[in-house]
Amino acid sequence: MAVEVSACTLQAPDPPDFGARLEGGEVVISYPRCPSEEVVGATVYVSSEGEGQADGVDDFFETKWSARRPASAEVRDGVFFIGSARSFTDVEKPLVGRLPDEFFVDAQVVVDGHAEDARDSPIDLAEVRGAQLADDEYVTWEGKVMTRDQIDAQRKCGVT
Repeated sequence: MAVEVSACTLQAPDPPDFGARLEGGEVVISYPRCPSEEVVGATVYVSSEGEGQADGVDDFFETKWSARRPASAEVRDGVFFIGSARSFTDVEKPLVGRLPDEFFVDAQVVVDGHAEDARDSPIDLAEVRGAQLADDEYVTWEGKVMTRDQIDAQRKCGVT
């Protein structure tokens, strides 16, 4: 008797969007997290197309802010302030000046105690500034308003 076993994980056509909001003039990020994940770091970077790179290279990425070691359970759960010492205790690259209007946020995560590749999402500050948000709402790159639970629900956690 032959037994055949197979499994697959279907990925969404697009990666899940991070959410963003303003609180007291600071940008707060909501990372779409599965329960087995912990956010352990974050990086903000921009794409500088065509500036100072070798022939044939389309993009150069410049880090604007980078930090590690979450300062609270809320940060480990995926909600953190960009450029703020209250979110991460080890700031590797401090934020100098203002955030650009468009940037990317990388979240470094640990899954069940093992480091995993970072996940990133674009952020559009014009969308964030223009959004009318309730207390638990965030806006995505496309301008969609979502609650924290809706942001997490974009992920298909534990589906095999």
